[in-house]
Amino acid sequence: MKKDYLITIERLHLIAGFALVISGILAYFSNGLETALSWIIFGAMYISMSDIGEDEMSVEKLNHPNHLIRRSFGYFGTIFSIVLALFYLNRILV
Repeated sequence: MKKDYLITIERLHLIAGFALVISGILAYFSNGLETALSWIIFGAMYISMSDIGEDEMSVEKLNHPNHLIRRSFGYFGTIFSIVLALFYLNRILV
């Protein structure tokens, strides 16, 4: 039986990628161009590599430990990239 996830890995990667791009923009104001470009490039790569194709995966692949690890790190990446964006926003506003 195929699992229906609330948030797909593709969406997690898009959220993380955009949060990293926003972090880069915010980092520019406190850390300068070099840090900003690093985060923006990293976020852009996250966004461009977001199509894992979970919808086309077999049940076996979806339940395979490798994919479960990929999903776990997708959540970690999303959560921590949002935290990073909030960190830079707080740094600018305070």
